[in-house]
Amino acid sequence: MTYTSLIQQVAETEGVDYHLLLAICTVESSLNPLAVRYEPGWKYFYYQREFAEKNQISVATESALQACSYGLCQVMGSVMRERGFEGPLVQCFIDPALPLKHGARHLKGFLGKYGTESDAISAYNQGSPRKTAGGMYVNQRYVDKVSLILRQLRASPGE
Repeated sequence: MTYTSLIQQVAETEGVDYHLLLAICTVESSLNPLAVRYEPGWKYFYYQREFAEKNQISVATESALQACSYGLCQVMGSVMRERGFEGPLVQCFIDPALPLKHGARHLKGFLGKYGTESDAISAYNQGSPRKTAGGMYVNQRYVDKVSLILRQLRASPGE
């Protein structure tokens, strides 16, 4: 099954460019809606105790779930919390639109904050568009991969 129609629907609903969201999803998960990655060094948590109580799980479990990235666009659990999701994060495995929606909102926030696609792409991957002394993004390889796919998608008449 292909998830491009879901990505297009979410992009339209959330007000982000479909090709940009598709390019990020392609790089982040290879379009695998069940992709999950644990980030052991993650340190940006969002009200773990409150969400643990609300979802009847331990604080340790909530913290571990917030330190994972989910779905097509590999959005972090803590980012989903910041963007308004209050339910169990394991729902990301049942509903691929859920992390995609919150990832699109996160991307839209970066587009508004930084104003350029390249800065937003960099920030989506590392939190802000940090650059080296030479003017390159710290995550330049990521930005280049997304940008290449984005150019290809925009040049393709079928997408």
